[in-house]
Amino acid sequence: MSTKAAEVARATTEKTSARTKRGGRNTRGAILDAAEELLQRRGYNAFSYHHIAVQLGIRNAAIHYHFPAKEDLGIELVSRFRLRLAEWIEALEERESDPWQLLNAYFEFYLDFLDEDRKICFSGMLGAEFQAIPDGMREETRQTMEQILHWLVSVLERGREAGRIQFSGPAEAKAVHLGASLQGGLQVARVAGPERFHQLIEQLRLELQPAS
Repeated sequence: MSTKAAEVARATTEKTSARTKRGGRNTRGAILDAAEELLQRRGYNAFSYHHIAVQLGIRNAAIHYHFPAKEDLGIELVSRFRLRLAEWIEALEERESDPWQLLNAYFEFYLDFLDEDRKICFSGMLGAEFQAIPDGMREETRQTMEQILHWLVSVLERGREAGRIQFSGPAEAKAVHLGASLQGGLQVARVAGPERFHQLIEQLRLELQPAS
């Protein structure tokens, strides 16, 4: 083979390899996106690789290539959500310093689920299924819960010190109360309608905002 022909062949191989790698990454991401939506709508134990394959128009084998076992997929899902959550908190803290506005951003985080055809919060759904999910997912879920609670406690403490948020008792207890109320509120909204969740948010704001 001539030098020029060899160079052309090598370039073609490199392009093909690059396309394959890009396609692999795209397929992996699409699998994760589809699985996340199914988890939020149905729960972890209510969908299978077949549901993902049908939704994406691929074979089950393509999913097993990226995630040999469903637990592998589940762990990756929770890890990805935890990373997104950390990035969301970091970006929010960079642009906003008022604890009251930070708390309202937390409320908006949950309100966004009402605009997505009544999906349930990712961590809330996993919390409801906690005893039925694999051990690896449980540990990731615990870390995710601790991550959001740790940040929320910080917001509440800063808000009380600055006179921007009012509540009685420890900030840790209030953070748990808020998280449980919002996750439970999304469940109620599925049955009773989104207006019930808006009522919950308004009530929480009334309780937490100091009188002017």
